Amino acid sequence: MTPPRSVCLGEGSAAFMKRQYELTNWTFRIGDLDPAVEKEVTLPHTWNADPDPRLQKFRGTGIYETTLPLAKIRNRSAVLRVGAAYHTANIYVNGRPAAYHTGCGYLPFEADITGYLEKGENRIRIDVDNTPKKEMLPHMLDFDWADDGGLTRNVTLDVYEEMDFSGADIFYEVDLIHGGRASGRLFAIPDAEPQEYRVEVLDYQTGETVLTGGPDEDGVAELEFDDLSLWSLEDPHLYLVRILGETDIFEKRIGFRTIEVEGTKVLLNGKPVYLKGCEWMPGSHPEYGMAETPEISVRYLQKLREAGCNFTRFHWQQDDLIYDWCDEHGLMVQEEIPYWGFPKTATPLQQKIAEDQAMNMIRCHGHHPSIVCWGVGNELNGAAPETIWYVDRMVELFKELDGSRLVNYVSNTLGLDENVDKDDAALHGDIAMWNEYLGLWQPCDDVPGTVRRTAEKVGSMPFLVSEFGLCEPAFSGGDERRCEILKQRLPLYKEIPNMCGYVYFCLNDYRTQMGEEGEGRLKRRVHGSTDLCGEEKPSYRLFRELQEKL
Repeated sequence: MTPPRSVCLGEGSAAFMKRQYELTNWTFRIGDLDPAVEKEVTLPHTWNADPDPRLQKFRGTGIYETTLPLAKIRNRSAVLRVGAAYHTANIYVNGRPAAYHTGCGYLPFEADITGYLEKGENRIRIDVDNTPKKEMLPHMLDFDWADDGGLTRNVTLDVYEEMDFSGADIFYEVDLIHGGRASGRLFAIPDAEPQEYRVEVLDYQTGETVLTGGPDEDGVAELEFDDLSLWSLEDPHLYLVRILGETDIFEKRIGFRTIEVEGTKVLLNGKPVYLKGCEWMPGSHPEYGMAETPEISVRYLQKLREAGCNFTRFHWQQDDLIYDWCDEHGLMVQEEIPYWGFPKTATPLQQKIAEDQAMNMIRCHGHHPSIVCWGVGNELNGAAPETIWYVDRMVELFKELDGSRLVNYVSNTLGLDENVDKDDAALHGDIAMWNEYLGLWQPCDDVPGTVRRTAEKVGSMPFLVSEFGLCEPAFSGGDERRCEILKQRLPLYKEIPNMCGYVYFCLNDYRTQMGEEGEGRLKRRVHGSTDLCGEEKPSYRLFRELQEKL
């Protein structure tokens, strides 16, 4: 018998007496160029991957406009849902300011525009600004990926005839795991108080209804379950939770699983799992940038699985479609707040933005069983007392809101000689994560000895190398040297008792505003085992072969 573990599944949108309009055809313009730019575009879109070199280098405001005819507006409610706008957006409806969003360019947001709509043609305008900015995360240009501006994910308008509730909190507790099955309780709480509602849980693969129930006197539906399939790497089983009110229906796909640490081990569903990882940097295909299509994204995700990976991490938040694929194919994920580089210690402003992003990550993505870890930051000077304070605060916040996942900080200071006797923020998460670039970004004459010494410092908690690899042209040797690093590091990591896995960096050469090679949309770092378009190098095939032997 294992102790109860609760899983927060976040929120979603009700959809019954509702019409959803996907707004794909837009007029796009930038007036701050000579000559000015104006063209028709479809979403998702970024101007920084446009064939026009002027647009590739432009940092400023792009204006998106579309129209939507509505035959009726009386007694209707309307919510505009934006999948992502990098990084600051002003929304206007029929010429009137309706909403403002800033602080994060990678998470969805919504705006109630009911009071701005008119019968007939409605003009919707979204001004998107990607000028480097202090008042957001990522901060200014202190991050190592592309700063593509635009409506980089889809935009929809939901129009409701009537509304009982607009979303719901769903979570579950697992009491007992037996084989690949679980027993426990599922809870559902609508965000309003409908007169009546019922809950159905369906097996997503078969469509069979496996649970039904209704609310108690406090308006909470508690459904006991027994012998339901677990979500696992080998069998990523999924269920559909459906909440039916008088006029609304809310649906969210979930998976039952547990993730925890026990000593130096990471346990998935109560069993040790070795994390074999590689990081893919989205937004790198030069024809699409951060507006990559699902087909492009899936191509890279498939390469991760084909190489034998069961784990990956994202430096910034991704679209639901990516996590849906990971849910369906048994790929575990760490999703991170995009806090990288400067400022090396959290200011009150960055602290507040990080807290807001943490809450929105749980709200928007908490239903995905593939997300097993939250990350609070990357390379923020982990030996500094201020960074340790920040990490402690963020770990506490994530755990308070969602006790079902591990929470980690990724350090590049953990193994430094000058920090051997110092505390490090990596030791304040569930897994000690270390970006290991010994002999490269971190000078070192004894790589095996330093790795073992760092493992001793980590001690009795799980230890994971969260990055290792070769970045060109900062370091020479090309793909041949990349292969040598793989052949040395993977066996070394495997023999260390408290090491629970690794993440190779990275799958692909990637577009980044910090890139040392190329110009415009081709500005990049040559750090991958495939090129920008996913074409394989010899090191990819070697990585796949080595992982098969582990």
